[in-house]
Amino acid sequence: MRRFREAVGLLFVVGMTGAVGYHILAKLGWLDAFYMAVTTLFTVGFREMGEVNDKTKLFTIFYLVTGLGVATYAISNLTALIVEGDLQGYLRERRMEKRIESLTDHIIVCGFGKMGFQAAWELKHANVPFVIIEIEDHKGRANPRFSDDLILYGNAMDEMVLETAGIRKAKGLITALTTDADNVLVTLTARQMAPKIPIVARSAKLGTESKLTAAGATHIVSPYEIGGRRMAALLLNPDMMNFFDVVLQQDQLELGMERIHVHPTSKLVGQTMREMRLRDSTGALIVGINRIGQGLCFNPRGDETFQAGDDLLALGPSDTLAALMKLASG
Repeated sequence: MRRFREAVGLLFVVGMTGAVGYHILAKLGWLDAFYMAVTTLFTVGFREMGEVNDKTKLFTIFYLVTGLGVATYAISNLTALIVEGDLQGYLRERRMEKRIESLTDHIIVCGFGKMGFQAAWELKHANVPFVIIEIEDHKGRANPRFSDDLILYGNAMDEMVLETAGIRKAKGLITALTTDADNVLVTLTARQMAPKIPIVARSAKLGTESKLTAAGATHIVSPYEIGGRRMAALLLNPDMMNFFDVVLQQDQLELGMERIHVHPTSKLVGQTMREMRLRDSTGALIVGINRIGQGLCFNPRGDETFQAGDDLLALGPSDTLAALMKLASG
């Protein structure tokens, strides 16, 4: 935009200089003087207007020689902006910033490497709004899977970039940068800007978990540790791993798991599992109840009483989870 403003400013100055000159020397009105300046500058040469004397002729020669050079430089800059795509890129970024400003409860994904790509892909499948922050401007542009999604090119460790991504209105942040040091700095910066936001941080090396925790990470994911555990579990307990694959891979079955909060005005409050018969009324399966001060009660019994503030860990298709969520919300 600086180049654009300079080019337009130069054209304006040249045009106004000619208009003022012809207004004074040729005794023309402002419209006629500006008309003469433009036709002279672009060598159209329809006809001369006003008083044509020696002073007007000398001014025209000087104005044509100097003004044509300045105008050519300004127009070439404007052409370069359009051809190189700088102006188009600026307008695209402005549209993207306006879309980000309208977002609430979205997820910020820092880093568009292998882990960041997969995280964004999962969010896209779940229809959760997200913003990707990537420092390398060539990543994501040519990827058809994310052609219509919000990709903000900049340094995720910069407060201004996180502010532009809407961190104060975000639902959570994922930092999956290449090095642990960068992830620690992103976590620390994000925690200072949004003290209550959940942060999931990538840890590549063992021993950096404590640093990420101290920086403010809510959850820490070590891909090598998780990969090793999964490889061993596939041999030690393959049936259990297959069950989790069915639950997590929602593209195969309409099955999901949700954490549903029980509102004080809900009909569930004060009722037992047996009395509500949620399996029959909603179709959702209550896997556990997370209660403040007591922790998680896995596979609750029929005489378990629902209390206000409980978090229900429910399993089932999306429509059954929505029915249970409606009941629990009151």
